[in-house]
Amino acid sequence: MEKILYAIPDLCTGCNRCVYACSAIKEGKFYPSRSRIHISNFSLNGYSVPNICFQCPKPDCLTACPCKAISQQENGIVQVDTEKCDGCGECVAACPYGAIDQDDKGLAYKCDYCGGDPNCVTECTPGAIVYQAEDKELRRLRGLQMKQRLTSKKAEDKRIQVGRQIMRLARD
Repeated sequence: MEKILYAIPDLCTGCNRCVYACSAIKEGKFYPSRSRIHISNFSLNGYSVPNICFQCPKPDCLTACPCKAISQQENGIVQVDTEKCDGCGECVAACPYGAIDQDDKGLAYKCDYCGGDPNCVTECTPGAIVYQAEDKELRRLRGLQMKQRLTSKKAEDKRIQVGRQIMRLARD
C-alpha cells in the first residue's frame, strides 16, 4: 500500500518549519512563497491549517493542462514537467484546493512528496503532517478534507477558504 501525505490541523502550531524546509529543498534557499506546502494562519481564531496537495485520484490540474505538462505517475503522484509548461495557469485555476502555484516565469509547481521522503514531515515536530500508509480512519478524514472544493481562480484564496472549512470539520 502506498503512503500518503496527510495534515492533522488540530496539531498545527503555525510555526512554518515545514514551509521553510520545503522551500530550502525545492528552491535551494529559504523562499517560503515558493514552498509546495502552505500554512493558513487564523491567528484571531487561534488555529493554523497545513495546506497540502492531495495527489487526487482524478486530478483537475492534469485535466485542465492544455500542453500536457502535468502527469500522474503509477504511484499516484501528480507531477509538473516545467519543460512542457507554457505558463497558462489553467492548472492553478482548476485545482480546488490551491495546491498548485506558478513561479515568477509562470511555470507551475506543486508537491511531489519529495520522491517518497517528504521533508515537511521530518520538520513538523508537533506531528501535524504525516506520511504513512492509508488506513480506514485516515481515508475517512482525508475524504472529508477533499470534499472542501473551491472554484476561485487564486490559489491563496482557495487555501484560506479550505483551511477554514477543514477546521470547522475538525471541531464538529
